[in-house]
Amino acid sequence: MPPRQHVARGHGDLGKELAVTVTHDLVGIDPGIVHTGVVVMSFRTTSKTIAIDHVATAGTPASWVKQWLGMYSDLDHIFIEAYRPRSHFDQDSRMGDAVRDLKAVLPRATVLDNTGVLRVVKRPLMEALGVWNFSTPTHHQDLRSAARIALLGAFKDETLNGVIADVIRDHINNNPWRIVTL
Repeated sequence: MPPRQHVARGHGDLGKELAVTVTHDLVGIDPGIVHTGVVVMSFRTTSKTIAIDHVATAGTPASWVKQWLGMYSDLDHIFIEAYRPRSHFDQDSRMGDAVRDLKAVLPRATVLDNTGVLRVVKRPLMEALGVWNFSTPTHHQDLRSAARIALLGAFKDETLNGVIADVIRDHINNNPWRIVTL
């Protein structure tokens, strides 16, 4: 799907950006028994801005996650971290159910296996994109994991991969994009 045209909503410093900009939205979800982390990254190419929003919620309330994401329109790139059963205990069943429930309420989302993600999506990249540290504490770095799975999904998409390459190219050339946390 093509990127959306976005009219700035006036979130703090964002009101200073151009009135219309091309935006590529990217969402990562890390389901968890204790916390579920959700990270939204909006790459605004015209103004070279990355707007980052996040939430951590207790447990895995799929309908609540859908409702929270509802404040954004036209989210085409949603990635949910898959869960691989490890012990065949109750936690495996609950985590499997959580992933299925999220996929059911977000049918356009893609469930991604995180095998090898630490070798692909590394700390310097996440720092450059503003998704290494979050103001909200979670049990197992759930927000960082959500951002990481979103970036892994973006690497597999030709358009999003190109946008991230542009961000990093500008970063290397000492012209970093502005990062705004919502």
